[in-house]
Amino acid sequence: MLKRILPYLFSLIPGILLLPVPLLRDFHFESALIAATVGCFWAGIKASSRRRKLYPQLAFKILGFIYLAGSPLFLYSLFSGCLTLHGIGFWVLFPIPSVFLGTAIGRLFRKLKTPLPGVFTVTTILLIAIGSLVIEALILPQVYFFNHVWGGWPGPIYDETVEVTLSLIFFRFLTLLWILLLWILPDFSAYKANKVKIGLLSFLLVVGYFFTTDFGVITPRSYLKQQLPIHKQTEHFDLYFDRDLFTEQEIEYWSLRHEFHFQQIVNQLEIDWPEGQKVESFLYANAWQKKKLVGAKFTSYVPIWLSQDQLHIAKQQLNGVLKHELVHVITKQFGNSLFNGSWSIGLVEGVAEAIAADASPQSTLDQILAADPPYPTVEQMRSALTTSGFYTSASAISYTTAGSFVNYLLKNYPVEYFKKAYPSADFEGAYQLPFDSLVIGWQQTLPPIEIDSVDRQVSELIFSQRSLFQRFCPHAVSKELSLWDDFLFHEANQDTTSSEKHINSLYELDPSNLLIKREWIRGQLRNNNTSDVLDSIDNGTDSLLTFAILKSDALALSGDWDSAESFIETLKPRVDTTSLRTFRYSYELRSDSLSWITFLNSRYKNQLPGVEKFAALNISNQLLVLAKAIELNQGERIREYSPVVLRSPLHSDWFDIYESTISQLVFLNETDAAQTWINSISSLDLRARYKERLFEQQEWLNFINGTNQD
Repeated sequence: MLKRILPYLFSLIPGILLLPVPLLRDFHFESALIAATVGCFWAGIKASSRRRKLYPQLAFKILGFIYLAGSPLFLYSLFSGCLTLHGIGFWVLFPIPSVFLGTAIGRLFRKLKTPLPGVFTVTTILLIAIGSLVIEALILPQVYFFNHVWGGWPGPIYDETVEVTLSLIFFRFLTLLWILLLWILPDFSAYKANKVKIGLLSFLLVVGYFFTTDFGVITPRSYLKQQLPIHKQTEHFDLYFDRDLFTEQEIEYWSLRHEFHFQQIVNQLEIDWPEGQKVESFLYANAWQKKKLVGAKFTSYVPIWLSQDQLHIAKQQLNGVLKHELVHVITKQFGNSLFNGSWSIGLVEGVAEAIAADASPQSTLDQILAADPPYPTVEQMRSALTTSGFYTSASAISYTTAGSFVNYLLKNYPVEYFKKAYPSADFEGAYQLPFDSLVIGWQQTLPPIEIDSVDRQVSELIFSQRSLFQRFCPHAVSKELSLWDDFLFHEANQDTTSSEKHINSLYELDPSNLLIKREWIRGQLRNNNTSDVLDSIDNGTDSLLTFAILKSDALALSGDWDSAESFIETLKPRVDTTSLRTFRYSYELRSDSLSWITFLNSRYKNQLPGVEKFAALNISNQLLVLAKAIELNQGERIREYSPVVLRSPLHSDWFDIYESTISQLVFLNETDAAQTWINSISSLDLRARYKERLFEQQEWLNFINGTNQD
């Protein structure tokens, strides 16, 4: 009896051993992928050596052991609240077809009496598991993959949901067709009906593979270009834009920004770019379109392993990541010969972070590190540059740490040293110094760096983030989060009707969620539903300043000016004493009826005043209206408003708007006005990061001036 039970007891061990392993302990696609891979090889080897003809029973028996091994993961996910329907779906769609495929392959070689059928079986499964992946990775721009052996990989999984899709179901249907074909193939000549079946299955497979692009199983470059049909050529780029959500002005702006950042990077890295070599830049309408087409949602990426240089970025991420991703394209020029990168992921991302310097809009990379002692030890730094060390930390931590270290190397040693070290992370050979010395030299530059409370807050925020491996229920998505994702999708698509519908549903579902409530109130104010807003805000429970201010706006929009002015007066002491810059000017924006009406029209109705009315506003309202003009791409208004703003004293609190104004003035060829702005702002006592950003605006201006002269 015990002898019969022991195999079943032993099958529990793999699942138990996976319980301490982050991600793999969840009953989701990662563990299902392992189960499918093991099951396919196991079934194939067993079937290739099996003399009896009970092959279906063999497959079901192996599946029984696999699901028994997965039962600890299922129970853990169930009782921890992490179990999802998608996780169950992956455990159905991954192991079952894979086990039957392995059985069919092993049975085929056994019935054909192939010499060494086990060797042929394992070799065939390896070719399917690895060979097809390598071929697709080398010719396709996508970062998601489907595979008949291990099921599939959805693309970058951090900060993104992983769900069963129609594409996966369609692909597993193709796997089923292969299983049936391989099952019948050994008996091709035994029965006439088998020839008909094989012909039909072959026809269905041909038709199925013909539709793999339409069903999202593969995404060739040619298909991407069809989906992003607006083509713009520049000296170094072929850019492809979504037709609906990029205006002509935006297409021109981002084309110029590509060339600008390209010039910055090749100059800094001292690159001689090959003449005539162009980069393809695919610019998606939003993150959701990018996820559908190439498998990466909020993750922008560069497939450095492809021979054709490419960028893949969604519109909403362009401002923050374009320069960073371009660094990846350009560093291919000195990457290793295998995949054009570095064996150290820390160097791949570190150099991009060092050059883009966009970890924070308020603090430099070095300030972020300096604000969080003790600094990484030599061994911790060595680990952080490896793949395992880099990805087991939160991305913000890994990127920032590696970026600060690479920034030190680029500033203190010839660039050629870094380019020599980059392919294999051979620091000793490139720098003629031990790695320990380089790390210690970097650490010694951090303590003298001037930091303040803002840098400490930024550093604390970044270094408190958790990686995907540290998150509880990393793949469980609540109904609220799903609706929130839909809301953001419709916002990005500028579909106000659908976005309002989803935020209303979210508010009904969870009216106590402050983030949801804030967005719901703003939507109601845009629609002038002031009575609903006033009914929803309780002075006792909604004590946060943001809701109090929104209530004052609701009173003003309703036309009850006496109540609005009286209420905003009661908030003035709180506004005056707040440490949050977001609220510092809230009272000033509403200090008189003219300012308040203009502010309301701008924020909730996208209505901009004429220049004479604009000039009569206080400086806070002028800047908020100017920011709205930039948001709405109102070039003429930007030209009119910007000189008026410069008549008033400048303050670094408004640096973000100053920077956006300069950037737009440069693009609008108002180069003299842009230079005046730069000169005026440079006289302020600016944060170190603000100085970096202002210097980049000077470079942007110089670039446009050079382009105009050409």
